Amino acid sequence: MHITYHAAERFLQRVFRFTIYSKTQIRNAMQLLDRDLSKLQTRNKRHVILPSFPNFYGVFLENTLVTVIPKRTNATL
Repeated sequence: MHITYHAAERFLQRVFRFTIYSKTQIRNAMQLLDRDLSKLQTRNKRHVILPSFPNFYGVFLENTLVTVIPKRTNATL
């Protein structure tokens, strides 16, 4: 599984609400996401709930985390 730089940026912005962050913080976010998602089977799944952050989805494309989005609170599925 791969974590994109964009996904780590969106993770910091949306989960921790950072507006300013360093490259080191982005690399740390990539490592955190990699550890968090390392045991997940993402085969044939596009949206996966992040295990440590259940209010957020990880969006995958070809076994690569491309972005992080919040869950809708009033979604009707």
